[in-house]
Amino acid sequence: MKNINIISLNILGKAELLVSDHQKALTAFRKKAIQTEGIELGLTGFAGDMVKDTKHHGGNDKAICCYNSDHFAKWKKELGFDLEQGAFGENLTLEGENANESHIYIGDRYQLGEALVEVSEPRGPCYMIGIRYNYKKFPVHLQTTGLTGYYLRTIKPGFVRMTDKLIHISSHPEKISVMDVNHVRYHDPENKEWLQRLINLPELTEEWRVMFEKKLIKL
Repeated sequence: MKNINIISLNILGKAELLVSDHQKALTAFRKKAIQTEGIELGLTGFAGDMVKDTKHHGGNDKAICCYNSDHFAKWKKELGFDLEQGAFGENLTLEGENANESHIYIGDRYQLGEALVEVSEPRGPCYMIGIRYNYKKFPVHLQTTGLTGYYLRTIKPGFVRMTDKLIHISSHPEKISVMDVNHVRYHDPENKEWLQRLINLPELTEEWRVMFEKKLIKL
C-alpha cells in the first residue's frame, strides 16, 4: 500500500514579516501545527489558512502543500538547519518512503479524511525559503536535488482529522513522478520526448504544462 503518515497539519491565519540579511517579505510561510481535533479542507485549502501571494500560490491546484520530514536530516547534515513541522511552509508534514518525490505520481488520488485529493504538481521552491533560513541559495539546493515537496488539488472537500492518513485510492497510468517532472525542469529541459509527455499530462497543472510547452517550442 502507498498510504502516507501525516506528522502534522499546519496553517497560519495571518501574514507576518520575515527578514533575512538579503531580503524581507510579508508572508504566511511559517505555518504552525493545528491544536484542534481537525480542520475543514475546502476547494482552495484548509479553513483559516492564509495565502499572501495569491499570484504564485493558492487556488484549487495548490490547495495543499506537502513536504516529507524524512528530508530534514539531510538538510541538517548538509546545511546545519534545525527543521521541524511546517519548516517548508507545508500544510502537511509527512513521513516515510511513500512520501518521497520519486514515489509520488502526478494524478494519483488519495483519501484524506472525508476529502479526496490529487497530486497536481511539484512545489517550485521560491525565495521565501531562503529568507526564512537566511540562506539565499536554499531554493536552488531544493531544485537541484528534486526534494521540493509537491501540491495536492482538492477533488472533494471534507473534514480532516489530526489522526488521518493519506490513503492511496488510485494510480495514474502514466506513473510520472514529482521527481521525474523536477528532473526535466531543472536538469533535462531540452528532452523533447519528455517535454511532450508532460505537456500531454492533463493532471499536471496548466501552469507547468504551458511552461514546458514554451520550452519545447524554442527547441
